[in-house]
Amino acid sequence: MELREILAEGSFMVWLRLAEEISKSHDIQVLRAPETCTMMLQAIDSVGQTPFYLGEVLMTEAAVAIQGKPGYGFALEDEPERAVCIAVIDAALAAEVPEGEYIRKIIAAEAERITERRLQESGLVAATKVNFAIMEG
Repeated sequence: MELREILAEGSFMVWLRLAEEISKSHDIQVLRAPETCTMMLQAIDSVGQTPFYLGEVLMTEAAVAIQGKPGYGFALEDEPERAVCIAVIDAALAAEVPEGEYIRKIIAAEAERITERRLQESGLVAATKVNFAIMEG
């Protein structure tokens, strides 16, 4: 799982606590205050494996810097706090702050939690799958 995917899908409360910890020991420079925008959502056709656009989605974007290294945060919908938290975490990793190993451990724990949730969800979906071959005979 990629870092952006983990940050986008992870718990807001985890990212908020982590961003607060980072901001206690580092000067955060706001490069772009959080603002909403729309982006085209791209998907891949499952048959032809060709990309297509589903339509526009509302997003919030923000940018900050730590020690001159920029960090960017994006969140679905109108979530300015989440976008800023993600930007702070991204900037801290880019700046290679001393707490980097701790930050990566928190991110890894969230990735594990996301994977576990996805497995549970796919199990629930699989339980509702209909096997039409069995229904015929």
